[in-house]
Parts: sequence; structure tokens; C-alpha cells
Amino acid sequence: MYKKVIVAIAAAGLLSACANKWDVEGAQSMESMGSPFQAALQKEYADLAAAERNEGDWPDTAYFVAKAKGAAMGEAVGPTTMDERDIPAKYADELTAARADLMTVMSQGAADANPPVAAKAQAMFDCWMQEAEEDRQPDDIAACKQNFEIAINQLKTPPMPATPFVVYFDLDSSRLDAEAMATLDTVAAEYQTVVPPRVLVVGHTDTSGPSDYNVVLSQRRAEGVSRALAARGIASEVMQLEAYGEERLMVATPDGTVERMNRRVEVMFQN
Repeated sequence: MYKKVIVAIAAAGLLSACANKWDVEGAQSMESMGSPFQAALQKEYADLAAAERNEGDWPDTAYFVAKAKGAAMGEAVGPTTMDERDIPAKYADELTAARADLMTVMSQGAADANPPVAAKAQAMFDCWMQEAEEDRQPDDIAACKQNFEIAINQLKTPPMPATPFVVYFDLDSSRLDAEAMATLDTVAAEYQTVVPPRVLVVGHTDTSGPSDYNVVLSQRRAEGVSRALAARGIASEVMQLEAYGEERLMVATPDGTVERMNRRVEVMFQN
């Protein structure tokens, strides 16, 4: 009887340990003690663990649960290494290159700059590795790969400038001076880095002069800036011009007030 009790206790302990390995709910509900990236990584890995449990894949459920819990505890949880899984030769080169891409963007600060997308990229790489090793579900392999590529491309794309570039003008003038030209040189250089699909060029005036005249003046200013940008390699087709005259002041003033900050064209990159 004594031996049976010992055996029963040991079996119960073993079952408890196994259940803990597959504790998807625990991985999902753990309070994150890490960075925003690690918190996002916890969620991504817990979601993968849940998906694998639904398929009855217990080893990979345990694998992703462990990664989710490690991320929640603030551990440095990296993407799957190439030697962790037995990858068929037909996938090896592509996955090796993908992992190198992932490690490059991570080394450039992607986890701090864009935690949710960086976590998505890492988790989807691990998902791709896991499905490729099994090599049984081509649709799942393709889905993990596609989600990885979407995320990694987002991380590789430089963010749009948060504030507009501003060109200022002399009173009652649309002439671009040396300072304005230098600003437009910066705009053109940034454009080549980001290559946004649309460039918004918006003309403004101060409140000196009649309001209807100021609309025309703000249009001339926007057109002058757009021509200068076209000469610097930005296609006219991507530029959208708008003119507001004195309607949208940077500095609020009474009518008839001369104010340099309001005599401007703003250039913004947009998706």
C-alpha cells in the first residue's frame, strides 16, 4: 500500500509538470515584467501555443508556452536558431536568409522602435520554421511566411517624418530664398530614403492683404515649392497641392498682421 501511494504521488507530480508545460492560459495571463517588445512577444508566442494545442501538437505547444513565459519574465527570448529544428533542405536557404534579415533589423533597434511589429516578425519566423520542419501543411507554411514578410518589410521601411518640412517666405512673395532651397534639398534627400506614395504641399499666408488675394498667393507659393521639388527628383504625379491663404495660421494674429511664421509652405509625406 505504501509503495502504491508513492507511485500515485509520483504520477500526479509528473502529470502536473506536463500540464504546466502546456499551460497556454498561464502563458496568456502572466503579468509582463519585461519591455513593450517582450510583452508583445509574450502574446504572439501564447497565440502560437494555443494554435498548436488546438492541433494536438504537444511538443510545439510546450515550446511556444516556454517562449511566451520567458518573454513575460523579461528574459531575452530570441528567434528559433537554424539548428533547433530539422529543416528540409528545400526550405533551408530561404529560412537562413530570412533569419539573417530578422537579426539585422533587430540589431538596428526594431524591438524598441516598433515593438508589436518586431514581435510579430520574430514569432512568425518561428511559426514558419515550425511548419517547415513538419512539412505537412503547405497553407500554414505559406501563411507564416507571408506574415513574417509583411512584418519584416514594415520594419525595413523607414518611418515617415512626424512633423512637416516648412519653407518660409518674404512678405507678399513666392520667391524661394537660399534658406528655402536648403530646406527643399533636405526634403528631397528624405524622400529618396522613405519614398512615400504621396507628398502633400500646402501653401499659406499671413493675414496682411486681402483674403482672396492671399489664397492666390498661397497657391503660387505651393506651386513654386512643387516645381523645385520636381527639379530635385520628386515626380509631380506624387505631389498633391493645397492652398489655404490665411485660413490656417501657425501663429494666431488679428487681420492685417505681418507674421513670418504664417508665410509658409508645409511639405508632408503621406502613406
